[in-house]
Amino acid sequence: MKKYFLPALFVIFALISNLYFGQNRIPNSSSVIKENLDYPFGTLVKLKVEIVDGTDLKLKAMEGRYLIKIKEVNDIPADKPFIMEFVDDSGEFPTEHFSLYKKLYKIEAEHDFSLDDIKKMQKYYVGRTFIVLAYETGKFVGTPNESDYVRKKVNLPRLMRQDVSFQFKNYLVIDSKLKD
Repeated sequence: MKKYFLPALFVIFALISNLYFGQNRIPNSSSVIKENLDYPFGTLVKLKVEIVDGTDLKLKAMEGRYLIKIKEVNDIPADKPFIMEFVDDSGEFPTEHFSLYKKLYKIEAEHDFSLDDIKKMQKYYVGRTFIVLAYETGKFVGTPNESDYVRKKVNLPRLMRQDVSFQFKNYLVIDSKLKD
């Protein structure tokens, strides 16, 4: 009996300490990384999307970018269409003005664009609806500076900068265009 007591005690201690100190525990946090599409990250889904001009959102960070409004997921209409940023792996969907120019005119832009130039290009892209295969993923963005070490040992004014708070940002990766 004594022979099994210490190993059993060790196993129980290890399980309890793993539950309490394990990596899945985030102290003082109620944040959960969640998908916007209600499918696990990395799952290819069929989407009906509309191209949106980021400037229309009146957010400085989205000016000059194109985003997508998701209308359907796997042929099921979204309760409320929502907008997401995207990365294009298909080569079919420009994410900003210069890549739209290259897609439309088949050459690199050699100068900046006037507002009229942008409006002309957008006629062929913004507001159009497409059916695509895509998957949701994400990344951490911002500057994490909430650790005790940073607060006590690092010169905080040097770290202060205009940036987004440290957070997880979801986005879509477009794999292929199925049809317009």
